[in-house]
Amino acid sequence: MARSGPPAYAWDWFARQRLLWREARSRLAASGSSAATRYAAVDERSEVLALLRADYLRDEHVRHTVDAVVTELTFLGRTQVPFAALGLPSAPRGLRWWWTALTGEDPDATPAVRRQPDPAQLSLDDLVGDAAPTMDDVHEGYGG
Repeated sequence: MARSGPPAYAWDWFARQRLLWREARSRLAASGSSAATRYAAVDERSEVLALLRADYLRDEHVRHTVDAVVTELTFLGRTQVPFAALGLPSAPRGLRWWWTALTGEDPDATPAVRRQPDPAQLSLDDLVGDAAPTMDDVHEGYGG
């Protein structure tokens, strides 16, 4: 994680994820920390985000809570796998920042995993093959 905390684009991405900021606020409000009463007193996105941004670097409990919420709800706890394994080929820059901050892996530095078609999978060409005559071939298109 950067020493200056999440950049503006990472906070912007976080702010657009209602589930994330509401869950972070809920966990902080229910905790026994010194910040609990402040988080219990706010409910609007702008208020919650202002508190989170201000407290993220200076309050370890807030930082761990926000990181845990992103890990659990965004990445479903799957931070032990490479980013490419998550199946997010065109993930937003803010989401990529959180991944790097939480795992240390730079998803832009890893080569994209390209899925190759399964050779055992049928294609339309396999199904058509030598097909029966079409309606145009039978009685000059009038069927029969």
